[in-house]
Amino acid sequence: MIKDKKKILFVLLYLFLSFSVGSQPAVPTHGQEHELTLYIMPTLEPLDWTSPKSIYTSTFHCYLKNITTKDNYLLGHVAIKLKSSLLDKPLLTTQTSSGMQEKLDLIFKQKIGLGILGAPITGRMEPSTELSRKLKVYSERNKLTFIRYNINEKAARRIIEFVEQYTQVRDSSFATCNYYGGSFLPLQKKKRARGSSFCVVVVPLGRIETTKPRKWIVEVKIPMKLIGGSLNNNKKIKINEIKKTNQWYEGRGVANVDYVNYKVYDPSLMFDWVLNMTRQPSSHYRVISDEGTKGLLIDATAAVVDENEPMFSPNKEADLFVTHYLQKIPRQLQTNEGQDTTQSSGIPEHLFLQYPPRN
Repeated sequence: MIKDKKKILFVLLYLFLSFSVGSQPAVPTHGQEHELTLYIMPTLEPLDWTSPKSIYTSTFHCYLKNITTKDNYLLGHVAIKLKSSLLDKPLLTTQTSSGMQEKLDLIFKQKIGLGILGAPITGRMEPSTELSRKLKVYSERNKLTFIRYNINEKAARRIIEFVEQYTQVRDSSFATCNYYGGSFLPLQKKKRARGSSFCVVVVPLGRIETTKPRKWIVEVKIPMKLIGGSLNNNKKIKINEIKKTNQWYEGRGVANVDYVNYKVYDPSLMFDWVLNMTRQPSSHYRVISDEGTKGLLIDATAAVVDENEPMFSPNKEADLFVTHYLQKIPRQLQTNEGQDTTQSSGIPEHLFLQYPPRN
């Protein structure tokens, strides 16, 4: 009888505890509700930005190696993943060009020369299925690293809003992400992005200032004499002209007449920077491993985010590449781009992970 009473008391106690625990609101683990990851993939061989000659030679070597390599980005790449309780599934995407043929036509038919570094071309947001496969391949090559940020809800909400606006199809049937170019920064009105720029600018949206992005940037002055095609009166640039040029433009000169200022995030510089940081323990980040790939974990949950701050800043200085882009796109798209209050139609479904994501 006593044993039966003990059993009954035990069962009642168990049920009470279970009910009590189950009825409490979930307490989120610090930093786990909202998580932004930058995946960084370098070039197969380092790019040499010392001069026009060296960037041509090193890029050509990468191109030759790229021909026989599957699931590879010629100039390296950066992708983002956002895990958030605001989303039903993790978002995984990057911006990329729509194919090689357009670039080959610019180089060999229009003979655009070094204008290829910033010329506007057709772009798209890469589906999560394609990107997941490439991340796995890059990891197996030991050519993958990452920076993971724990962020707060306001930061996550702002990033989601940005991706919604960036991928929204407007009246002209074009979306902002439909153009792609090395010179473009997507947080400025009427500009596009190269994939690395698109992903890197997501970081300041969450007011995350714990990295040193200037160490990731290449900045040079491209001599106008090495830019051709529709960017420069249909001038034909011979490869030998580039191969004989041992320095970038120097001196004052006139921007967009004598030279074009060119600035881009280089995934290889980012990759090397992260690897170097993984070898230097710091109180500002933790070194972690994701399925054998080393990266950095940074707590940015304390960032103060102003949700009323304009998403896009004015385009104060339109360079040659941006000016050319504005001549290509429909006027309706330009008009819509000036509006930050565009109604969003949501992020396209194919940019979300459709199966268990990487941790």
